[in-house]
Amino acid sequence: MTKEEKFKALVSIEKTDTLAKNTERIKNRNRLRESQAIAMKVLDKLDEPGWSQVRLAKEMGVSPQQITKIVSGKENLTLDTQVRLQEILNIPILATFYEKKFEEILLSVQTKMTQKYVPKSRISVNTKNEENIFRTLKKMVFNPQEKNYQQFQQTA
Repeated sequence: MTKEEKFKALVSIEKTDTLAKNTERIKNRNRLRESQAIAMKVLDKLDEPGWSQVRLAKEMGVSPQQITKIVSGKENLTLDTQVRLQEILNIPILATFYEKKFEEILLSVQTKMTQKYVPKSRISVNTKNEENIFRTLKKMVFNPQEKNYQQFQQTA
């Protein structure tokens, strides 16, 4: 069998929906990541004493199977379900975008502080100083109009 014959044998004349499936999968990738992040938050809360999937199911008025789907991270959660999870578990679910931005900015600031101000032989941060940094960063993340945020962006 020649190379050309092998190639023709591999190529199908039939129309497939592979392109459509891959396009849909890529489109849903961000939604899946968010579902997984929510699942991790729910699982963290369920690790606390007194919380179980059965208790959460009762509190939400859904079946335990529905909670299993939620904690698997593959369920496309409605806004209503996200709000109920947030209220019942008392955890931030809808702020994942800002949490990620906060972590990115914090990591950037810590890296810059370590590089500029702390000798490599003594990398330790004063707890009080760290609390001030967190407070300032939180303001910057949740209020990008603030002057400090704009200054940080210019130096970053």
